[in-house]
Amino acid sequence: MRKSPLALLLLLAPMVQASLEQQLLEDARTRLEHYGQSQQWPPPEASYQVWVAPGADELPPCKQPLVLEGGGQYREPFGRRPYLIRCSDPAWSLRGRVEVRVTLPVWRAARDIERGQRIGAEDLVSQPVEVSRLYRGFIPANRPLQGAQSSRNLRAGQLIGELDLKVRHAVERGQEVIIRAASEGFSASMRGEALQDGVVGEAVRVRNLSSGKEVQAWVIGRGEVETRF
Repeated sequence: MRKSPLALLLLLAPMVQASLEQQLLEDARTRLEHYGQSQQWPPPEASYQVWVAPGADELPPCKQPLVLEGGGQYREPFGRRPYLIRCSDPAWSLRGRVEVRVTLPVWRAARDIERGQRIGAEDLVSQPVEVSRLYRGFIPANRPLQGAQSSRNLRAGQLIGELDLKVRHAVERGQEVIIRAASEGFSASMRGEALQDGVVGEAVRVRNLSSGKEVQAWVIGRGEVETRF
């Protein structure tokens, strides 16, 4: 028996929803992978919860590849990540969201550390932490800190972040970096190569690895720069 057009639409609706959810999931995974590589993380434990606004089944099929615009208040690709799903032909858009939870082994102070003290192995302890819930900086436990100098007093058990150490280059010449650009609440990121050393807040030259174009960008974190318009 032939199915009516309405019956076919009802069958296709869950497929459209599932396809959009899968695309958001893959995008979130890719963003996290690139970010982790730029930060020189060990492989993290990650979980993803995807949501797409109701109404996907009522939208006409998109004749062009969908554009996924990731937004949010923070640049890190974890936590609650809002998306705008856009189609150019025919023109429509839909909201989505991916909740990304990330757990990493990070460094804590094994005992009190005084300001200016050189950090030794006995001063450090590694502990898995859900970093997507943190509101302060952290350093993954695969990054050696022995010999680094504390910039402030640290209490036993306290997480150690970049700002707790004497300034070191956040970006080094020849290092692969993430170049970020933001506009109207949404952001884009691309892979690049640093052409200069730089600390946070400093302007450096970088090369876009896709286009080969050299641009000036500002260091915003370890392995990360942003362009400003």
